[in-house]
Amino acid sequence: MKCHLAIGTLVAASSLAIGSPVAAAAENGWELPVLSVPAAQAISRGDGITVAVIDTGIRTEHPALAGRATEGPDFLGATGQNSQPWYGAHGTSMASSVLDVAPGAKVLGLRALRDADDPSFQTWEQSMEHGSLSGQADPIGKAIRYATDHGARVVSLSLGSQVSLGAYSDETMKAVQYALGKGVVVIASGGNDGDGDNHLAYPVGYPGVIGVAATNPDGSRAEFSSVHDYVDVAAPGVGINEAETSTNGRAPVDGTSCSGALTAGVAALILAKYPELAPRQVEQLLQSTASTYGQGHNPLTGYGVINAEAALRGAASLRPESPALAVGKEGAGVHFGPGDDGTPRNINYGMNSEDLAIGGVAGVLGLLFVGVGWLLFRRGRRAQRQWMGNAR
Repeated sequence: MKCHLAIGTLVAASSLAIGSPVAAAAENGWELPVLSVPAAQAISRGDGITVAVIDTGIRTEHPALAGRATEGPDFLGATGQNSQPWYGAHGTSMASSVLDVAPGAKVLGLRALRDADDPSFQTWEQSMEHGSLSGQADPIGKAIRYATDHGARVVSLSLGSQVSLGAYSDETMKAVQYALGKGVVVIASGGNDGDGDNHLAYPVGYPGVIGVAATNPDGSRAEFSSVHDYVDVAAPGVGINEAETSTNGRAPVDGTSCSGALTAGVAALILAKYPELAPRQVEQLLQSTASTYGQGHNPLTGYGVINAEAALRGAASLRPESPALAVGKEGAGVHFGPGDDGTPRNINYGMNSEDLAIGGVAGVLGLLFVGVGWLLFRRGRRAQRQWMGNAR
């Protein structure tokens, strides 16, 4: 089942394929070797880094999280829901992938979305407008700011919209920029709409967010992974061995949610070893050491599958820079800000180049249809007047 939490035209796909309960450590998962995580963990284990998992809440007592996770405020304004069986299924799954990659890190769980089985489940638009039943708007943006102000160095967003421009939020975009300016790396899954309408999505579409596609074991794009030019890198997203709440064990999961969470773990490894690096530098490391970097960028998998060990080794030669200089500036770095890589300069609309092209073609066709329709209308009116005259 797909694990990217897509809210809008598609409900949350957080149901997991049930597997046998296993120990807290990842067992027989192909994802960690592909990402060179075992070799990277010989260099860094993520100690001292807090990763904020902004999601549906987490089950801190799950064996995969126990002792390494805390839960912060519920930005939906609910209380006492963590005793419900549906609570935190998706968020717990994502937190386990972060900790599989960075076992020395800490997870801060922040609830800003509802699981699909939540009786009060909301669409993306409802969540953005109302947030909670008490009217708290923009829960994701508020959670990002809270994470930034409470010590998180990485924000993991395994969630996204599938309603294109209707999901854009100026407040959430500003919260992302606030986090980046404070040196916080923001990572979002690319979306599971690649075999559907392939809508433009947020928060992955905001400038400065590291967008992650999902791949198969051979490095090719998973068929469901969305295709856009804001995809920066890719990570495993098929059959990922993640925490499963109903059995307190693990189960295989598909989705770009998994890819984003694994990438957040890699970012934690880098920052634990090199804490002064700016978000833009972390993104550059992930890109420049990815599997197909030398072949240039493509919207399917970005610069390819990330390599945790290579990124860590590459970090040794970087000189830290100010994070405030990297956000929204032309020349700031590939896919980090608008204007230097084909992304649009007007970030207020959040559209990428392919959507602008499609929109332009659609607009031209629309004008043609309107013009033809008007001519036919005028011709019909003339014919009607002529018939009326003959009738008299």
